[in-house]
Amino acid sequence: MNSRTRNPLTWRVVLLCVVLIPLNAWWLIETEYVAYSDNATTQALFFNAISILLILLAVNAFLRKLFPRALFTPQELCAVYVLVAVASNLAGHDQLQILFTTLTFVFRHDTAETGWGAKIIPYLPRHLMVRDKAAVDGLYAGNTTLYRWDHIQPWLAPLGWWTVFVLLVVWVMLCLTALFRRQWDAERLSYPIAEIPIQIINQPQSLFRNPVLWLGAAIGATGQILNLLHSLYPSLPGVMIGVQDYGFDTFPWNAVGSLPICTYPFAFGLTFLLPTQLGFSCWFFFLFSRVELITAALQGQTDTYNKFPYIQQQGFGACIGLFMTVIWSARDHLRRVWRTALGPRWMSAAGPDTTTEPSDDDLEEPLSYRTAVFGLLGGICGLVWFATAAGMRPFTAVVFLGLLFVVVVVVARLRAELGLPTFELYQVGAEHVMQRVAGTSFWTRSDLGVMSLFFWLTRTHRGFPMQTQVDAVRLGRRTNSAARPLAGLIMLASAFGTVCAFWALLHCTYQVGYESAKFQGPAMWAFGQEPWRKMDNWITSPQRPDAGSIGAYLFGIGFTLFLAAMRARFLWWPFHPAGYLVSGSFGLFRLWLPIFASWLAKSLILRYGGLRLYRRALPFFLGLVLGEFGAGFLRTLMDLAFGLHLPASSGIGGL
Repeated sequence: MNSRTRNPLTWRVVLLCVVLIPLNAWWLIETEYVAYSDNATTQALFFNAISILLILLAVNAFLRKLFPRALFTPQELCAVYVLVAVASNLAGHDQLQILFTTLTFVFRHDTAETGWGAKIIPYLPRHLMVRDKAAVDGLYAGNTTLYRWDHIQPWLAPLGWWTVFVLLVVWVMLCLTALFRRQWDAERLSYPIAEIPIQIINQPQSLFRNPVLWLGAAIGATGQILNLLHSLYPSLPGVMIGVQDYGFDTFPWNAVGSLPICTYPFAFGLTFLLPTQLGFSCWFFFLFSRVELITAALQGQTDTYNKFPYIQQQGFGACIGLFMTVIWSARDHLRRVWRTALGPRWMSAAGPDTTTEPSDDDLEEPLSYRTAVFGLLGGICGLVWFATAAGMRPFTAVVFLGLLFVVVVVVARLRAELGLPTFELYQVGAEHVMQRVAGTSFWTRSDLGVMSLFFWLTRTHRGFPMQTQVDAVRLGRRTNSAARPLAGLIMLASAFGTVCAFWALLHCTYQVGYESAKFQGPAMWAFGQEPWRKMDNWITSPQRPDAGSIGAYLFGIGFTLFLAAMRARFLWWPFHPAGYLVSGSFGLFRLWLPIFASWLAKSLILRYGGLRLYRRALPFFLGLVLGEFGAGFLRTLMDLAFGLHLPASSGIGGL
């Protein structure tokens, strides 16, 4: 451990972990899954984690006057933020909420009309599914309790196996984080999302004494407060905050579909942190993709969903291209990592010209390079074993997981470099590439069944644990927190967070019931239905390999490599390949206005006021984020405490 760093894992952090993670899981399931009034985890920065950090700073202000020796240290604040963010990531909208719903939907909706009892269910792994009729019926009807043995017992084995799988996924991603951390820091990636908790923890005195920050916070909080009052007293006016869709009625402009207008103050605050070149590339390529759709319509292509000009398929091809550039840029670093992992004996045997790395080369990493390399290989083998035990052929498992982790690395890289408030490649992941390249008949029904069970990993590509991990490691380094204990904290929070997430899902759903009027979330019409309807379509309407999609994948790879080469060769080149990649992201559709406005404001500030004016303006945009997040969190606490039953989608979310 470096002499300047301190261990973030103290007894107070462990105590808060035990208390906060179960409460946080219950809060998330009540607000996101059941009521759907707020979405804390659909944006990159979780407002519950930021709000808990603000609460601890308020506690510190109290302790500073009465018990100054009891202050929470920056390392402890970092640890609490990380454990809440890690646990929220897993219990959130895009991860275990989807998996949990998938496990029972196919059995509940096996009818004569669907015929799933013959087409799908025989090909599903028994040890991973919950087939007990009484347990499933109680979950859908509600008005009952989890705490009965006939409700608990059917879930123990399946959720136990899925917990093992989740921890393998988290472990593999943590190994990847450890392998790429130094290279990405050497490339001077800015980690925009991590910068907000960094500023809060490292500069609380100067930050919160700045009146510019409080001006932004007041603007950010006002909308949430007014809308809460409007929900309680409809005669009081509210304000339009959120994402409203507008469209065109005339041809060919209607080919672009709906045009979302996002008015969340926090979105403008977060996008202000984007590097200007990246911000420009994002909105430019968004408009470029709209031009593609209009051009296709003029050529008679009016149905462009997953068809020409294959915007989403270009995006996945761009993922592969960007992954290639990431690996190429890191080739020397990864070679040194490999040599360090194998140890000095192998390096000395490699020849006299081999450069020997110092033995402490990886002391500041979250995992030693040996642990990261062999942990990665072991974790991937574990995932392949899990998939094949569930019914996948080994070849299918390797291809699926290979494509999945290509996207995982790229999305984590985008998080570190670009810092978009949200990112979403909606249902264009590994299984879609496999279907379009090889055709649906190439894969067995057991292959298709396991792909459907892995739907939670590929539905949006928005909430991978690695994204939270790269920010956590960055935060740890900026707060002088020891890296190895922080990695242990990530695994601890992941294990305990997974158990608490499954508990909260069972606890709340048995009380409310999927089929009751109180349940407002997308579990039935999205999470549960989508994977099994798709599998049904793959079986009943087999598809041949799609030459158009294959061409789009190849074009996306080639164009991304071209953009990367031009950017590396010419300093004046304004187009970043990441902007092209996210042009097919559904998340970018809803952020084009904040990205454009923030890019314009930031460009003007830097051009006419320089770095000095930028530093003076930055607290205002941070205030937009903190004000809306703090007010939104308080709003959810009031909702749960007083049973307000606020309307669905009435709070923070929609990204």
